Order: sequence, then C-alpha cells, then structure tokens
Amino acid sequence: MNKNFIGGAIVIALLALLVGTVVFAGRSPTGASAASSGSGSYDGYDSYEAMMQAHHGGSASAGASEDGCGGVSTGTGAASFAGEMAPYGLTYDDAGYQELLKAEKSITLTAAQTSTIVGLDILLPCCGVQSLQAKDNCQCGHHVAMFGLAKMLAKEGYSRDQIQDELNKWKEVFYPGGATGTGGC
Repeated sequence: MNKNFIGGAIVIALLALLVGTVVFAGRSPTGASAASSGSGSYDGYDSYEAMMQAHHGGSASAGASEDGCGGVSTGTGAASFAGEMAPYGLTYDDAGYQELLKAEKSITLTAAQTSTIVGLDILLPCCGVQSLQAKDNCQCGHHVAMFGLAKMLAKEGYSRDQIQDELNKWKEVFYPGGATGTGGC
C-alpha cells in the first residue's frame, strides 16, 4: 500500500476520535448538551435546578435561604457579627450576599489575581466542593458568593491569607456555629 494512503487513514481516524471525544465530553450525565439556555453554565446541566438536584440531592432556587443553598442565616442562629460592615464596604447580611453574587458576574481578574484565589478553601456543608477554581465552580448560591468575594478582594489587592479569612467569616454567616458533613442542602 501507498505510505501516503496509510498516513492519511491514520490522520482521519485520529480526527474522528478527537471529534467523538469532544462531542462526548460536552454532554451532561443525562445526555443533554452542556450548553445551557440563559445565562451561564450549570456544571454541564441544562438548568440551575438540574445542577442542584445532582450536586445536593434536591432542587433549589438561586439565592434561596430556606434550603441552605443560598442566602444568609438570620435570627437567633445568626453569626455574632451579622449585619456589621466588612472592611471592603459590604455588610455581613443578605444585602452583602446579593452584592457578592453580582461581583462574581461583573469582575474579571488578571492572571496574577486569579492565581491568588485558586485553591482557597470554600468547603461548605451543602456540597463537597473543597477549593476555589478559576472557573467551573459549584453554582449554588453560597459558592457563587464566595467566588464573587474572592474576585472582589483579589481585585482590591487583598492578600491570599486576607481573602481566606474573609471566606471563613462568610462561611460562619452562611452556617452559624458551623455544620458537619457535606452533600445535602
């Protein structure tokens, strides 16, 4: 056989394998396309609700505080500093939480700022997501807010340790007194 024919056949087979891999990788576990309708992706799921079902075992609406997947604990169980003003101008309450959600969408970081926040501890009892990533973080309300906080503080020049300290404060705002275990809202 002609060497050019064999080489061409190998190239075509490799391209077919690559295309098949890309198409398969872009599918969610349910077989739906990873591209979501509306704003943003949901970890490869078609909707926020489908992502919440897969990650947390239940459906939840974005920012809903009653299910533990978003919002801020209030009342007698609130963090001791709830409602106080943080050094960066947000209050430790639902108004501050809403601003952090907006910050996640509106702030773009440089490569250096991104490297400051990647790997920070964002583990919350609602799911097993341990570390902040440059993208593709858990999309539950608390994790979106934590990403917004980290982006905001990195943009303002806070150190990695200072950002982690603030993430830990917001963990207490979200789950006063701490919580054990993960995997369910």
